[in-house]
Amino acid sequence: MKSKTANSVNCNTCRDHQYVVSNQKGKVRAEACKCFACESCQGTGRILEEDANGISRIRECQCADFNKRLKLFNQAGIPGKFVHEGLDNYEVTPPRHRSLKDALTRSRTFIKEFVQMKGQYSQGLIFMGEPGLGKTHLAVSIIKELILKHGVECKFVDFFELLRDIRHGYGEDISEGEFINPYVGVKVLVVDELAKGRNTDWEITILDHFISTRYNDDDKVTLVTTNFNDKPAIDDNKKSAPSYTLEEKIGPRIFSRLMEMCKKVHLQGKDFRQV
Repeated sequence: MKSKTANSVNCNTCRDHQYVVSNQKGKVRAEACKCFACESCQGTGRILEEDANGISRIRECQCADFNKRLKLFNQAGIPGKFVHEGLDNYEVTPPRHRSLKDALTRSRTFIKEFVQMKGQYSQGLIFMGEPGLGKTHLAVSIIKELILKHGVECKFVDFFELLRDIRHGYGEDISEGEFINPYVGVKVLVVDELAKGRNTDWEITILDHFISTRYNDDDKVTLVTTNFNDKPAIDDNKKSAPSYTLEEKIGPRIFSRLMEMCKKVHLQGKDFRQV
């Protein structure tokens, strides 16, 4: 793509990314920076050409891919609080627990392998650990990079909020499928706060449908965050602490499928929010 940029080496607005992000109505949004302009189409996204027979045709400009990535990003539903979060500003230096550095490495490796395999990659990651360790930070950072750098369709869903929307939809005569379908078919999906809430029979039924649909369509990748671990917590006296495991919260069927769908990434340490 031929592009003309003002201050292309050092744009103070976008730092040469050619796009800027902001928090708009609680969601992260991206738009082309003022430094970006395409010489070929003057921003229309289309080029009028004449073939050897004198017939005029319109073709899509190469810059259209850039605009498609911004559109995908704006459809991803990333919460506004993560507008500035990325892998480069995930804090892992001591005294942070060494598991956080490993989690960061695993996140970068996931992106590298996904891109190398050109999307033919079906195993995601499940970030497990106590609140405040940056699990959502990592998951969101992954899909930000996949969308903006590689044009991969991704979405973010807080599962607890999805359940709330479904309940609300009953009063509006909206089916569960209308809420769920936009997420089950996307290439890469972040499911945040898995197992949060009471986990009633109805909630487990919705979750089972949600996970099973993506499990059976094996070209879909799921990234999960949860405050629950796969094994009982251990207190300072090496005794089991009174905490549920993820399997106990969501049941053995869903848990088994998740373990096949995702590689486990355990995070430990002190709550970032309380340091």
